[in-house]
Amino acid sequence: MKTWANIAAGVVLASVASVGTASAADLAAMPVKAVAVAPEPPPFDVAFGVKLGSDYIFRGITQTDGNPTVQGYAEVRAWDWLYAGLFMSNVDFPASAGLTDPAAEMDFYAGIRHTWGAFTGDVGFVYYYYPGQANVYTYGAGLPANDINYWEVYFKPTYAINDIVTVGGNLYYGNSYAGTGASEVYLSGTLKINLPNYTSYKDWGWYISGEVGYQWLGTTDLNNIFLSNYTLPDYATWNVGLAFTYKAMTIDLRYYDSDLSSSQCFTIAGLSNACGDRYVASLSFDTSLLALK
Repeated sequence: MKTWANIAAGVVLASVASVGTASAADLAAMPVKAVAVAPEPPPFDVAFGVKLGSDYIFRGITQTDGNPTVQGYAEVRAWDWLYAGLFMSNVDFPASAGLTDPAAEMDFYAGIRHTWGAFTGDVGFVYYYYPGQANVYTYGAGLPANDINYWEVYFKPTYAINDIVTVGGNLYYGNSYAGTGASEVYLSGTLKINLPNYTSYKDWGWYISGEVGYQWLGTTDLNNIFLSNYTLPDYATWNVGLAFTYKAMTIDLRYYDSDLSSSQCFTIAGLSNACGDRYVASLSFDTSLLALK
């Protein structure tokens, strides 16, 4: 009886094993639902923004004679590589100082920008155009000596060390600074530190940022019978600020300065009080069409 019992038990176990093997094979043959692939980002986007500020400082020199500024920009972005845009601002280079007194500043720019992990590379071209400026010699005695339209090429890399610290650089070159015929190079380093958010509101943020730069300038080439050509002074400039963000809004409080003396400032900007330490407050809004969806 024990023998027949052993044989019967073996048959049962073999049958169970056979069924189990078949079931596993059937399960392996069943189709598995594919994991959804994240959709590719749209190839095009348009970024835009507006800023209201108490002054417009460009490389340590006021562009609005110390007066408030209204600025705006629009930028088309394609395939996460190409971009082109227009930046506009009011400016004030007063005719009373013999300057060109344009109606506005319009910066046309385009370039290649892409991110690889924590590194972002940006190389491009910008043309500074000042509509409405006075023609050369309008005021007599060779003033204004030149129009101030000019171009620059640039390289602007950034590297995010972590979620808190980002470092960057700016390298610009132009062959005629502010239309004077003087070659120019601007080199700077930047630092941004995101500060901890102690609130429960994730849309809020704040950070400190700064820039230290140096501007090399050459000799003018004005071809002016009233004025001799002269060498523009090189100078250092810096700024540091604290900014608060909420969604697309940024409030920025910033300090600007340079090592230009009053006489050097007059040589570059035509105004002896256009340089020096300045405190600027601004309110800006920046977003894009895709972000609005």
